[in-house]
Amino acid sequence: MGKASPLVEDIADELDKCNRCGFCQTRCPVYRMTGRESSVARGHLARLRATVSGELPLDEEIREPLFECLMCRACTAECPPAIQTDRAVVAARASYSAERQSLLQRLIFRTVLAHPRLLRMGARVLGWLKRTRLTVFSKLLRLLPWLDRGYSEAPAWMPAPKTFLRERLARRARSQTGERRVAYFVGCAIDYAFPDAGESTVEVLEAAGCEVEVADNVCCGLPPYSYGDLESARVLAQKNILALAAAEGEAIITDCASCASFLKDYPELWEEGDPARAAAEEVAGRVKELSEFLAGMDPTALEPVEAVVTFHDPCHLGRYQGIVEEPRELIRRVPGVDFRELPEADWCCGGAGSYSMSHHDLAMQILERKMRNIAATGAQIVVTPCPACIMQLRYGAEKFGVDVEVIHLAELLRRALPERTAAAHS
Repeated sequence: MGKASPLVEDIADELDKCNRCGFCQTRCPVYRMTGRESSVARGHLARLRATVSGELPLDEEIREPLFECLMCRACTAECPPAIQTDRAVVAARASYSAERQSLLQRLIFRTVLAHPRLLRMGARVLGWLKRTRLTVFSKLLRLLPWLDRGYSEAPAWMPAPKTFLRERLARRARSQTGERRVAYFVGCAIDYAFPDAGESTVEVLEAAGCEVEVADNVCCGLPPYSYGDLESARVLAQKNILALAAAEGEAIITDCASCASFLKDYPELWEEGDPARAAAEEVAGRVKELSEFLAGMDPTALEPVEAVVTFHDPCHLGRYQGIVEEPRELIRRVPGVDFRELPEADWCCGGAGSYSMSHHDLAMQILERKMRNIAATGAQIVVTPCPACIMQLRYGAEKFGVDVEVIHLAELLRRALPERTAAAHS
């Protein structure tokens, strides 16, 4: 058998912590759908142990179960030794992808994401295709199910705003009267898919007494990291560290749970003692997810929003960052809101970046369970601070016939701002 890559060997100690208890089975969304041992953390870790020992090659046969993992950390929450399965999976994906990364992935991760102009052009093309020919193309894909892999559903899943967030903010009068100054890290999905949420974030921060400086950042690097392209993730992280180190403000705020989580994990991309790690630690220490930042401030005067509201916990918010009560506290601050806790609120919705397309059937099974729970609350509005979750839940509401509006937390808070406050910053 071939020898494992050093990247996989580096996680050998973590793999040895698994005592095969099977507690991970109770919380793994993928295992609950498939019932396969290969889908659960215990199966992943056993397979990787065999790879490290040289008993099992890291070849095409390992690819499907390796990339089937949502990396939601539900298993870690139930694991007595708290094994971080997601990091073991990423290390294995890095070894697998080192010699097998597709040219398209390499182009996206190493060129497009590092150059906002190219990413912006790509987003414009995708938006145009959605509004025109992509709908016809998707129908053709349905006739070729062996090629589909969920891509035929992309038009319904993918938002296509006509203007992006940075363009809107460039035209908007900036408040310079705030008592506090913060830097705003604009995530790719917020910029190109949900600019309304981004505008709401800026208005809410200004209403809370903050002067907002929009950071000159690129993609956070989570997409290539999740696929095992650690080098591309480091390149993007280095660009952001330089940009954010220069940004003034007491905190770096982002309204994307996934971006916040990965920015805080930047130091883990480098070994102890590496100068780059020290710079990453300085930046990571200033990062605050929006609800984390706002919950620690004096309450802003809000007007009633008469609605039944529930909350979905993004995996990168609750389990990755431990931010659970803060968004709920903010929702409860809004007068008129009837807040109802969502059953299995912290279960993954099946979005996980591009998972809905790469593992479409499985993602839909996971999503259907989530939508049944949402429907059971009787909620009119589902709030969540993750763009990937918003895409997935909006798609789920339409696909499974659940009459609910899915919005970002910032959008709910924006609706509660007194009109005079909002108008003053428009």
